[in-house]
Amino acid sequence: MQYVNENQKEIRVQFIYHSSFLVELPEGYLLFDYYQGELPELDPEKPLYVFASHGHYDHFSTVIFQLIRKYPRTVYILSDDISERLCREAVQEMEIAPPEIRWISPGIEYTFPGFRVEAFGSTDLGVSFLIEAGGRVVFHAGDLNDWCWTHVPLSQNAKMQKDYLAELEKLKGAVLGVNRSPAAVGSDETSAEASGKPGQIDLAMIPMDPVLGKGQSQGPLEFLERIPVKHAFPMHMWERYSVGGEFLAEHPEYWGVFHPIRKDGERFVLKADGTFGLEK
Repeated sequence: MQYVNENQKEIRVQFIYHSSFLVELPEGYLLFDYYQGELPELDPEKPLYVFASHGHYDHFSTVIFQLIRKYPRTVYILSDDISERLCREAVQEMEIAPPEIRWISPGIEYTFPGFRVEAFGSTDLGVSFLIEAGGRVVFHAGDLNDWCWTHVPLSQNAKMQKDYLAELEKLKGAVLGVNRSPAAVGSDETSAEASGKPGQIDLAMIPMDPVLGKGQSQGPLEFLERIPVKHAFPMHMWERYSVGGEFLAEHPEYWGVFHPIRKDGERFVLKADGTFGLEK
């Protein structure tokens, strides 16, 4: 899949809680890793696509199946590490019709009206999501991060970093379209130019976990250094919203690209002309 920003449309993104974001497109809504938090009122006439990157309690809950009562056009895109039996039993207990569920794993792509999704790997459980919608490119990392813990051997952290950077290279290749166009086939070109129209992620949601201590900024920094991205948001902060500001104090070169989250419910808008800001 080649990700190219053409015919861009206005999109909105709202931080819900922890690693959950709601992205609003003209064609519908994308809800990521919801397990708790206050959701805004949505247009029931628009489709709602609910993503769960993996089965950890802070990224997935069967409460998401309640949404179909209010929003009948709900579709679920769930990582295949999540228990199918758990989902089936929850739906039966709620006495609702079996919803449409698409199970996804790294390398799998789905196309829906108005957008495409491709799953990438994680350095923990499950997947991360790369989405092209309305000429915009959105990335939700799930638990893909450089989890550099202070209490584990250095060799374990070194392997973690190696795995993380390898996954970022795969992601970068997809975003840039490297070796995916006719111009690149059979040639030695591996630059963004070989794809014809280099891509860029418009909105990225990436973990910044304060539990890592001094290592909380390592994964986000490695991401921003390697992946072409216009706007990035921290997540997985366990309500310690000061970490975003701490990151910018350490790395002021990412002002205007990295946007700290200051509270639940914050809402941002990326307009068709490329202007971006906090929506009041």
